[in-house]
Amino acid sequence: MVGSLNEDTTLTVATLPAPGETTLTEGTRLHSPGGKGANQAAAAAVLGARVAMVGAVGDDSSGERSLAALRALDVDLAAVVRRAEASTGIAIITVDAHGENTIVVDAGANASLTAREVAEAVSVAQPAVLLLQLEVPLDAVDAAARAATGALVVLNPAPMPTDPSPVRDLLPLMDVLVPNRSELGRLAGRDEPT
Repeated sequence: MVGSLNEDTTLTVATLPAPGETTLTEGTRLHSPGGKGANQAAAAAVLGARVAMVGAVGDDSSGERSLAALRALDVDLAAVVRRAEASTGIAIITVDAHGENTIVVDAGANASLTAREVAEAVSVAQPAVLLLQLEVPLDAVDAAARAATGALVVLNPAPMPTDPSPVRDLLPLMDVLVPNRSELGRLAGRDEPT
């Protein structure tokens, strides 16, 4: 698993706020370890897979909580680097009564993950399956896919950058693509897929 480790704050609201609107929560606020990469690693570990995580956290309490949660699931954290100069990534998630959500991410240390670190870690791990997403730099995602010789490479193309062209360039390296509706539309050059 190459990806993000964040601290999530999830807020439950009756309806998602419109631009410029302020909305009160329904009284539910949850702080938890998260990040698309860490969530995928945790899910795979719970299902019984041997999981190695490649990522970056800040040298802070949020990073330690993220690592502790994965450590408790026996996720191999040898390739997670701690950055003294960066804070652990955070995500603010709002979820409405119908389960629709909005997510805003501050990448923090995730943005510092280098292609070299990733390529080295993936080459050493020699995974059978490599899960990727886009909360880390695109060059790190590219390096991971190229280093995963013989692995099944899976990409969740989120968050989709404003210009999806660099993500399209990654597609030949992927075996499985797991987009949501809006991501698929953007990759296809449409607002929404038909």
